[in-house]
Amino acid sequence: MEGRWQVKHEGASRAVGVYSSQAEATEAAKSNLRRSGGELMVQGRDGRIRESMTLGRDSMAKIAAIEGIHLSPQSMRTLRELDRRDASSEERRRSIARQFRKKV
Repeated sequence: MEGRWQVKHEGASRAVGVYSSQAEATEAAKSNLRRSGGELMVQGRDGRIRESMTLGRDSMAKIAAIEGIHLSPQSMRTLRELDRRDASSEERRRSIARQFRKKV
């Protein structure tokens, strides 16, 4: 698929999606992993790993537990609503910032 970027699950031979740019493919993979969790590895055309990250609820819950961070019921409702709407990273940041903005 010359000039196209594929998103594949680890060990899969077939792509779950094909995109015209690496940025589109990376964002699609991140969106999927926000819901299911897992590791994202971005490969260059030469096959070398350019970037990797772990995303998803399970990894964030483990980090929060280690750090002693507990979400309020309101925060949990907000996150579920964002998940339901398949909100982008930017939409999530704005929503969380609005929720915690100090009132004068």
